[in-house]
Amino acid sequence: MPRILTLLLLLPLVGCQQSSIPAKPLQPVVVDEAAAYPAQDLGTKPPILTGFTPLSKELLDEGWVQLFDGISTFGWEVSEGEGTLSVMSDGTKNYFVLDNKNQEKVFIVHHRFCKDIKVEGDCIRISGLGPLETHSATKNGLRHELRGKPSELITQPLTESDWHPAAGASEAKWSNAMSDNYCLELTGGSGMVETVKEYGDFILQLEYFTEKGINSGVFFRCIPGENMNGYECQILNTPSDNDYESFIGTDTGGIFRRQVGRNVGPKDGEWNYLTVAARGPHIATWVNGIQVTDWTDPRDEHDNPRNGKRLKPGTIQLQGHDPETKIQFRNFRIAEIL
Repeated sequence: MPRILTLLLLLPLVGCQQSSIPAKPLQPVVVDEAAAYPAQDLGTKPPILTGFTPLSKELLDEGWVQLFDGISTFGWEVSEGEGTLSVMSDGTKNYFVLDNKNQEKVFIVHHRFCKDIKVEGDCIRISGLGPLETHSATKNGLRHELRGKPSELITQPLTESDWHPAAGASEAKWSNAMSDNYCLELTGGSGMVETVKEYGDFILQLEYFTEKGINSGVFFRCIPGENMNGYECQILNTPSDNDYESFIGTDTGGIFRRQVGRNVGPKDGEWNYLTVAARGPHIATWVNGIQVTDWTDPRDEHDNPRNGKRLKPGTIQLQGHDPETKIQFRNFRIAEIL
């Protein structure tokens, strides 16, 4: 299995060496379930999630995302054994807790876009991750901070030469006016620009800038040259009530028509960070470094992702949704999972 994410684990440990337990007793964290785990029904308008641990601009610029949001176990599961996951607080910090019910056996904690964490008794074993940026865990598997980024060994920038017009009537202009890097302004629509290359399993990162009401999207595994025939990661910071009544996945980061995303409050009028990851049938997205979707396509395979599960490579497309579209993108980078 390839090195997909490099983990940063902020609590000192070498091997199974133990660090100090928080001085204050831990209490369960109360989370807004409707915001942390939104319903998947038509008409769902997820509340804005609060209380999560944000990332600094410097870390976001470097490509880091949170693998533990600080308030929930969203995106994680126990894939083997009898352990449990929970979030506990000492009143100052929140902890991601891996609790081994049977200390004689191993249990495995799984995130779809990083290596497994194995818990055996009081020991935490993290295998195959490549270089650990700093440190690791404590007795009973406490984690205060858990984040990752795509491996720099396989991450490549996407610049103007990597894109070309696809179907439809959108206009793409490239400049350096607002950034040290290439900035793409996409106006008009309905229409797309798409990558020259096709991608199957990957982690894509970019920044986008919209004014209120602008609708766009990042489409992937698309049928080359065709208009919007791919999976869509939605970009719409301010959906209307009609959007919620008509579709699911209409908030930024949602998988449009497939999964309602958590609303972490991206704002129009400023640059927001978006990460889209696809690996086999598994898709996940992060908005401003916080994971908002975790979806596995259950459908039968089909060449067109509108009609079924597409696993083979396709282009990445950026959407000009309608004649009023005006959206800017910058700092494209992609890591292929080979």
